[in-house]
Amino acid sequence: MKMKFYSRSYKKVELFIRKTGKRNGTFLLECAGKRVFGTEVSNELFHRVTIVLSEHTAYHVVWENSQISQMYLCGNEEIEETGIEYLIVNNEQPQPSEVLDTPYREQFHFTPYVNWNNDPNGLCWMNGKYHLYYQANPHDQKWDNMYWGHAVSTDLVHWKHLPYALEPQAEILASSDLIGGAFSGSAVVLPEGMRIFFTRDIEKRGGAGDVRQSQATAWSTDGISFVEEKEILPAYAVKGIDMNFRDPKVNRIEDKWYMVVASNYCGKGSVLLFSSEDMIQWSFCKPLLQEEDPQIPSMECPDFFPLDNTWVLLASVMGVRTKYGVYQPVMYYTGEWKNETFTVQSREVCDFGCNFYAPQTLEHDGKRIMIAWICDWAEERIATKHGACGGFTLPRELSIRDGKLYQKPIDAVYALQREVLLEWQTGKFAELEIPGNSYYCCMEFNGKTEFAVTLFDDGSDFLRVVGKKSIVELQSSKSKDKQARYIAEIEKLEKLEIFMDRRTVELYINDGEKAGTKIFMYPTKTGRISFWFANEDRVSHVIVRRMEAIWGE
Repeated sequence: MKMKFYSRSYKKVELFIRKTGKRNGTFLLECAGKRVFGTEVSNELFHRVTIVLSEHTAYHVVWENSQISQMYLCGNEEIEETGIEYLIVNNEQPQPSEVLDTPYREQFHFTPYVNWNNDPNGLCWMNGKYHLYYQANPHDQKWDNMYWGHAVSTDLVHWKHLPYALEPQAEILASSDLIGGAFSGSAVVLPEGMRIFFTRDIEKRGGAGDVRQSQATAWSTDGISFVEEKEILPAYAVKGIDMNFRDPKVNRIEDKWYMVVASNYCGKGSVLLFSSEDMIQWSFCKPLLQEEDPQIPSMECPDFFPLDNTWVLLASVMGVRTKYGVYQPVMYYTGEWKNETFTVQSREVCDFGCNFYAPQTLEHDGKRIMIAWICDWAEERIATKHGACGGFTLPRELSIRDGKLYQKPIDAVYALQREVLLEWQTGKFAELEIPGNSYYCCMEFNGKTEFAVTLFDDGSDFLRVVGKKSIVELQSSKSKDKQARYIAEIEKLEKLEIFMDRRTVELYINDGEKAGTKIFMYPTKTGRISFWFANEDRVSHVIVRRMEAIWGE
């Protein structure tokens, strides 16, 4: 196979390549008929190759008996403004529109360019940009060896993809019998650079009991390349913990650094608390929180922070279901923090949908912002050509009101609204076709009424929002988890916002009193929304607006 490209202001090209048959493959880069770089491809697993380029130069690439999962231009000084430029994905050379503008691709939610992502990591603000790292498999639309993907933004909505920041360990990349890599973590920004904290996992494929998870740190002056990686907490570092030991989140609280880590401690799913003076030497304090349910193996991706004169702990609870049967919910706990002890005062589900997990927050400009992984435990997503299996929720600003955690999309999300497609006129029923199927709908109520908002219905499958008495329920005929119902309990419904983005919908009730996330796959870019109200005089306003895509030039 072969291709040509022009380097423009980029100074490097990076690619992930492996051989595809018994014979070794080859990769050759030429310029003006002369060989610039060549290598024999002998690895059965993907490995990264970085090649230095000349600027504003034409190149020719030839590869045989090899597969390239991703190849992109990078290394320019203005990389945070330009982002990387993809040349090859999944061994082909598609145009960006072929990748980004499909029925199965969100248009105003973050997704990787192609293939897999899960947890957000290292969310922070540094040198005028928001940095978002995330768990990624660059090579396929499924979980496997973990890398850290990377993107930057000025507003948490429009993103530029950057080179992958972390790779799996060398021994994992050298053996098909091992799996693991760079698992979840966080970032601390200092005047001189960024320190990240993350889990190194290594285990045998298929060997669920043979797992070693340790905490590591690395340093970066630019947030793009990381050096000086070192282990700071080895596997089984605390007596009483098991193989679950991951997802460090580090914050400064008063005069110390504190780290919360997901684990199982003395047989209970736990969030463990560590402290440090220098972020290198860490001491175990105590469990910050433990759940008594023996079915919980771990409390993944914890985050602990002050908010509106209270303290909040977020944790993704493995192995259990909510009151309404939703599997592996994210819980939020509010309470008091004193003498390294968190006293819980309330405990509630964070998101009433089934596709919300591993949230991470940052504090910037006096606001606490949260982003979560749009997970898919029931495997409802469909693998598509050059697709992305994963993505993140809209960034949500957090606040505490009457002891409850409120979550509302940040202002930059609302700024994506464009022309009005429908504005309510009196009547029990209304219907609208929406080209593009990426839109915002807001309904305001001045009293109680039963209602139904249908977001899809082809006679066999449907996605709808139903209001009745004191609940709002999101109903999907495509839900594979038959135990689950997606219900928000509310005393009074005043406002319902719907962000429909092709395969993902997010609901926000009463300016963030409740939030719900759900995926729904169907093979069309045309949407249709319809409304039915039992008492239309109790509906004060309905509006539908088109939402602008975030991936334009």
